[in-house]
Amino acid sequence: MAIRYWPMAGAAVGFRLVLVLFGGDLHLASRPEVSTPLTSLRRLAEGYWLKQASVSPYSGSMYHGSPLLLSVLGPLTSSRPDGHHAHIYCSLIFVAVDFLAAMLIRATGHELEMARNRSLKSLDLTKAVKDTVNVSAGDVASLIYLWNPWAIVTCVGSCTSPIENLMVVIMIYGSCSRLAPLAAFGYVMATHLSLYPAILIVPVILLLGYGLDAPPPKVFVIKGSIARKSDVSDNDKTSRQRVVQQFSWKPVLHFIFWLFIWSCHVLLLSSVILKKVGGLHEMFEKTYGFILTVKDLSPNIGVLWYFFAEVFDFFRNFFLMVFNMNIIFMVLPLAIRLKHRPCFLAFVYTAIVAILKSYPSVSFFNHFV
Repeated sequence: MAIRYWPMAGAAVGFRLVLVLFGGDLHLASRPEVSTPLTSLRRLAEGYWLKQASVSPYSGSMYHGSPLLLSVLGPLTSSRPDGHHAHIYCSLIFVAVDFLAAMLIRATGHELEMARNRSLKSLDLTKAVKDTVNVSAGDVASLIYLWNPWAIVTCVGSCTSPIENLMVVIMIYGSCSRLAPLAAFGYVMATHLSLYPAILIVPVILLLGYGLDAPPPKVFVIKGSIARKSDVSDNDKTSRQRVVQQFSWKPVLHFIFWLFIWSCHVLLLSSVILKKVGGLHEMFEKTYGFILTVKDLSPNIGVLWYFFAEVFDFFRNFFLMVFNMNIIFMVLPLAIRLKHRPCFLAFVYTAIVAILKSYPSVSFFNHFV
């Protein structure tokens, strides 16, 4: 797999480039399965045009994304009136973003694989480690992401979903590597762009405090009781007892510190960008408020648009609360059950959010890698 990985990864990137350069007639940007009111590049171009005209980009009901994306991608969308060059330039950036996300997925898989081998050795399962198939889980996951048809569609479909996916991957990789500044940056940016990744604070804290996925503590307790009954030296018993990691607050406090720093940076940059064309209050109302209140009822692959198109206005606020709280109600029970598997817990949270979010798209299939 190590020999075949780079040719397959290069082929996936080349396939994206071919679709970007020669697939202009696919019209994926107009598909509701690919582009949503939050991720549409056409809406971003409209918001940038309003900003250039000294009007708030959140005027009307077109743009509901981050002001940071206006500064990064906005200039690329004004290359030609028909938007053809804008599609190419932005899609090339999305290709690079997808490749970077795949590399971080690969690195995260390697970290998890090493943690698994350490856990097996600590349980005296060295034979299981030796008999493990010589295939890297990180390489496989990375290639699945690169060749995932939904990831390819969102990459060339003129939407900003690849950037959101990258921020989630950065957060998970930083947490697995116990790089608090990187994990905090990914968390702040992912929450700023999409709001829903805010619930991932639970697996991030577990990863930073306990470390990577490991067998449940009761497995080590049972192993220790067996060791006490057998003729095992005191040194072996002590080494096995040390395997059960205690929660460490130091990396968590480091993460909270950098969370505050990055949040201040994002708010400061957003206020500077919107200084003469609105403010932070309008940004929160038109981004987070737009996500929570489900004001855009254009068809998508979710169920909320249809439900709120049919429900009476008298019950609308009640069902808005029910749908939004439905995600939060699952956080604590899953955290209690899967606290020894924080990476898998992050996957479950992301899958739930991808299914129950107010404006889903095919990009949520990327989270099932």
